[in-house]
Amino acid sequence: MPLNEIPKYLSAEIRDLVDDALEHAWQELRKDAPSDAVLAKRKLAGTIVALASVGETDMAKLKSFALHAARASWRRRSLSTRRRRSLSTAKSSP
Repeated sequence: MPLNEIPKYLSAEIRDLVDDALEHAWQELRKDAPSDAVLAKRKLAGTIVALASVGETDMAKLKSFALHAARASWRRRSLSTRRRRSLSTAKSSP
């Protein structure tokens, strides 16, 4: 995440931490080949910024929580898509 996108109210030290945590989390998440990389990276960034905003400064925790949130979001979206396909197939069957 470019530093200009990290909220200005965070100190320079925390902004660097957020940037590093996001980069490490993204390197791990991209191995999962998310179908929408932009959305996945936004989810990571949002989670990391939210946690840093309330005082979390442990990079391992920032990364872990962000990965968990992104993967959970991705799974929900996948399940929802599969259900819609299943329902539309069931409706079109005689």
